Amino acid sequence: MFSNNLQLAWHFYRQQKHHTHQRFLRWVQTILMVFVVTLSQTSDTIQAYLTQNLNNLLGADLVISQQRALSNTQKAELAEMSQQMVLTRSLTTTLTHNGQWQRATLKAVGEDYPLQGELRSSTALAGSETTTPGGPARGEIWLDSRLLASLSMQIGEPLSIAGQKLRVTRILQHEPDRLMEGHNVNMRALINSQDLEYFNFAEDIVQHRYLFAASPEQIETIVKWQKAHLPAAQLHHKQGSHPLALFWQRTENFMGLASIILFFMAAIAIQQLTQVQMQKEQFFTAVCLSLGASKKTGVQISVIRWLLGVLFVLPVVLLISALCHWAVIQWLTTTFAGLEWHWNLLSALKTLLATAVIFFVFHLPVWSGLNHSSVAQLIYNTSHRLSNGLSFGCALLVLAAVAVAYSDNGLLTAMVLGAMAISIVLILFISWLALSLGEKLTSNISGLLPFALYMMKQRLLSKTIQILGVGLCAFLLLFTLMLLRDLGGSMQAYQRQHDGNLLVSQASSVQMADIDAWATTHNAEIRQRKPFMYATLTRINGLHLPDFSQKPSDSLATFQRPVRIHWSDAVPDNNRIVDGQWWQPGDENWQQVSVEQEVMTDLGLHPGDRLSFVIAGQHIDLVIVASHAYQPGAGSITFWLQMPRSALSHILAPQYYMASLELQSHQFSLLSQLWQAHPSLRMVSLKEMTQRFDTTLAMVTQVISGFAALIIILAGIVIVSSVHALEAKEKKKNSIIMSFGFSRSTCLKLNAIEWLVTGAIAASGAIAGTWAAGLLIYQSQFSMPYHPDFIWLLGTLSVILLVVASVGIAASKNSLSGSIRQLMAE
Repeated sequence: MFSNNLQLAWHFYRQQKHHTHQRFLRWVQTILMVFVVTLSQTSDTIQAYLTQNLNNLLGADLVISQQRALSNTQKAELAEMSQQMVLTRSLTTTLTHNGQWQRATLKAVGEDYPLQGELRSSTALAGSETTTPGGPARGEIWLDSRLLASLSMQIGEPLSIAGQKLRVTRILQHEPDRLMEGHNVNMRALINSQDLEYFNFAEDIVQHRYLFAASPEQIETIVKWQKAHLPAAQLHHKQGSHPLALFWQRTENFMGLASIILFFMAAIAIQQLTQVQMQKEQFFTAVCLSLGASKKTGVQISVIRWLLGVLFVLPVVLLISALCHWAVIQWLTTTFAGLEWHWNLLSALKTLLATAVIFFVFHLPVWSGLNHSSVAQLIYNTSHRLSNGLSFGCALLVLAAVAVAYSDNGLLTAMVLGAMAISIVLILFISWLALSLGEKLTSNISGLLPFALYMMKQRLLSKTIQILGVGLCAFLLLFTLMLLRDLGGSMQAYQRQHDGNLLVSQASSVQMADIDAWATTHNAEIRQRKPFMYATLTRINGLHLPDFSQKPSDSLATFQRPVRIHWSDAVPDNNRIVDGQWWQPGDENWQQVSVEQEVMTDLGLHPGDRLSFVIAGQHIDLVIVASHAYQPGAGSITFWLQMPRSALSHILAPQYYMASLELQSHQFSLLSQLWQAHPSLRMVSLKEMTQRFDTTLAMVTQVISGFAALIIILAGIVIVSSVHALEAKEKKKNSIIMSFGFSRSTCLKLNAIEWLVTGAIAASGAIAGTWAAGLLIYQSQFSMPYHPDFIWLLGTLSVILLVVASVGIAASKNSLSGSIRQLMAE
């Protein structure tokens, strides 16, 4: 019995294979499968790379890192638990030479460095690398090639740091413990550990890293010891996970959430195509019923035919996915040096199986409709229509499953899905409003336009689907290519107005006093300053951070390192209270804290939760009493954590400042005076911040442009599939028009008007959505209206109209082939 059904399914598949609707279905399946497989393969490759990177670039079996040095007792205890221990110290500095400056990480090592791996250097940029144990000798400094070129230095020249001169003797090529730098792009400099003592850097700004050689049993012992005695320290070991593993898991999850747009577009296309498929499936099932088969047999044949279609698509999907995966890996090699293409066949097959289940759910309405097949359909030439309610339910089920599969953060998921839902609702509303008003206002007017609007109103559902597909595509492109670029310019103007063009991100009290003196001497304006101290979050309600949450979280990742905590008796001018109540000046209860709203939401915190910090070696508990949010108009310097001023009398810790200045262009060259005296002073210009934003924007634009390319293809399929689904009705409509004496060119004009109106509504919806998004962002960040480039918008409108009209008219060409003779025959 099954073999007979298989033969019938194979015959049915071959008969339907070259039909237009089947070709479009294969395209939709291929696009979604390629995207999901490429995403999963890229994630697997990066995770495998990070695992290998952990083994090769940790430089030890275990590393403990913190701001403060270990006590003699702690070092003695750790020495007993391990085989060998090596100390390295590093800090972020700004090095100067002949009026030029460059931010770099200065690292001090001893003769016992490196613990594992090789330290490689050279004596010339193009020279051969040599392994150099022990690092630089006293009085020497090694610079990496980028830093050497940036400072325009040569081998043998002296470099002055905080009044001490070191001679550049070698070019640093490779450090075996670079993993702990988190793949940052800071330039590097290496000095002898004893030379660091002469610079008198504050102890709390120097990162102390203790590298251990240890067996697996010793690693387990040290991990337990660290949790009990050094909860604020960072610990990494070869048996654990890479520091960036959760970050890239978050990246994959975000892309997966964004792919809901693709699945939504696919659902629209499949819903249109299955209308045609339903008729053919019911006719075939009715023929089987007329020959004595059961409805169950008809459904079984249909399922097997569908399965054959999926199986024959897989080789093409695997080939295209492999090529796309290779292209993505090549693009990522600029970020991850040494990243190589790797194909995980088992992971690909699992992903394809999950995607096939999604298409199975999309096809359920067709199989449900087969239960209504009957022999009478052959006699009366009728068919049961596809259930829109069931199709909507299946699409909703798929979208919910994708959201659950990729969701790791309620706030992020809500923001992504909310933005999509608002865009969809807005486009749907504009479609309904435009077609309804257009049809009503032109009801008493004769001509091609009123008639075209009338016909579009009669097919409101199909036209709305077409408009939705095009509108979503246009919105995504507009948001990326126009709004984000406008946002970058507005951020620069806002920061220049409120914050000046130089930001001081960390200055000690002594350094801030010198900045005041420098600003007075050179007539520079200090716009704002705010004090802070560093605090490391160790527990939330008594739970260690790794135990509190296992999901990827940007906030949790940031709290793995010391963060800034500010104090103020009054609510800062650029903050507003969202929940809870701010403390009163002079309140005796100093163990209170206000946490930024997004952090509260991201971590699932609530007023009354207890946060445990380590501040300058002291264990401090603070209770959340309020949450605050940023409000524009009084500068951009704000903090995640804020506490009462009275807490300062109970916490003995170094205090730092954030500040902003307004400088004239010629004054930037004078900053080297400050950096020469204070290499650890952290300052960044507005120009540099803008360049960083532009670099990030360029990467985001590349990613979204590739993503938008898939949406453009799906939007085209939506247009063509909707035309194909209504082709028979369109032919009949055109035949009726010609029966009244109108020419075929009149039908073509009507068709062109329909597609121009479709494109205009879709473009208007996309522009309105972009404007609304811009208005919300600008209002929340800058308290100012959003004024888009209307020339850019008009150009975009023209391009969308041209493309949509061209694709629509080309797709509708067959519907113009109807004739009066065919109408009479029907």
